[in-house]
Amino acid sequence: MRRGSWLLLVFFLLGPTLSIAQRYPKRKILKDLKALPGFQNAFIGFKLYDTEKDKVIAEQYADQYMTPASTTKLFTYQAGLNYLPVTLPAMEYAIKGDSLIFWSTGYPLTLHPDHPDTTVIDFLSESDKDLFYWSRPMEDERFGPGWGWDDYAGYYGAEKSVFPIYGNSVQVIIDNEKKKFSTSPTYAGLRFTESDSLDTRTRVNRDEFWNEFEIKYKELEEGDSITIDTLIRPFRYSNPLFIDLLSQASGRKIKQIEDYSRPETFETLEGVSADSLYKWMLQPSDNLYAEQILMMVSGTSSDTLSTERAIELAQIPADANTKLVWRDGSGLSRYNMFKPNEILDVLKSIDFSLAEELFAQGQTSGTIEDWYTPNVYAKTGTLSNNHSLAGYIKTDSGKTLIFVMMANHYTAPIATIRESFGVILEKIQRAY
Repeated sequence: MRRGSWLLLVFFLLGPTLSIAQRYPKRKILKDLKALPGFQNAFIGFKLYDTEKDKVIAEQYADQYMTPASTTKLFTYQAGLNYLPVTLPAMEYAIKGDSLIFWSTGYPLTLHPDHPDTTVIDFLSESDKDLFYWSRPMEDERFGPGWGWDDYAGYYGAEKSVFPIYGNSVQVIIDNEKKKFSTSPTYAGLRFTESDSLDTRTRVNRDEFWNEFEIKYKELEEGDSITIDTLIRPFRYSNPLFIDLLSQASGRKIKQIEDYSRPETFETLEGVSADSLYKWMLQPSDNLYAEQILMMVSGTSSDTLSTERAIELAQIPADANTKLVWRDGSGLSRYNMFKPNEILDVLKSIDFSLAEELFAQGQTSGTIEDWYTPNVYAKTGTLSNNHSLAGYIKTDSGKTLIFVMMANHYTAPIATIRESFGVILEKIQRAY
């Protein structure tokens, strides 16, 4: 066989295999980042990285600041990983004679409605000491800087606090058919009234500054199969409210003391494993968990709980002369600005086997349960007109690639942005 014919035969046999990674080369990726639905009038940041080759496959605006929304939680996770113990401290305390004085670590799980932890309750219930609560100093306000003022009304806007209880929220179970409701916790300081008028859906509204709630029942239509709704609404946190709820749950009288400071020696009551909290934060993107993780981080170096101090401690810039534009733990703040490069650096530092355990998985869990393919493990971030997706994708050839996609200032429906993200990820999965 002549040399030319042999080369043609080799090309014919091996051509599809040799060119598989070129089915979606950089130029086609960049074209899609401009042409796919929802992207035309938006600012799209992107980076795709091959971990095995330590090579950037494609990038766009990767060095530009963008609004990250809840992908901020990736930085919060890394801060917790670097500064918090494997088992989280649920509470600290000291015993003096007949008295047990206790204070917070910022731990968010005590009687939380999603992942209720009774460690603190059981400990206080079983103690034979007189109980005294010291409110550890906290520098933060109830909301983070740059949060929307009306976030107080949403389940996602639970207030930051020194010692969260019940997720700083009340769970309202509403029977629209019988026009009855129940709450957890049940407490006289949380006051509920029922509206005389019906609505198109069940509503629970709260006064911004008081724990006064109004319930509007849904007007049922013929054939409605679901008559019971469960809604979660944040309550207005205060030390007296916390002490009352803790006393009620533990069955013990608890007094607050003011003239106290954290002693040099004390005992620590252990709570849940840190990984379980990180998983609950990353998969459903729980904001209170994220904020309180930074509170706990600050508590490792100071008696005062402070998000600002935690962020200062946990700065992880690629350039030692540059600080991250990072203002809260959850990403609710519009003051946060991260570059795709900075998000990629965090993802590079996480072992993929750990990410498989903790991150939301496409078609399987968390905030991407209804999106993408099971080959995608990622963290989402969403604020009005801003959506991000950052994580890992396992390709059909067995590679694991890291990606960051950030869409800022789009005007299309968010579903359109997600669908366009999905188109790119599906092409990457097949091609690499």
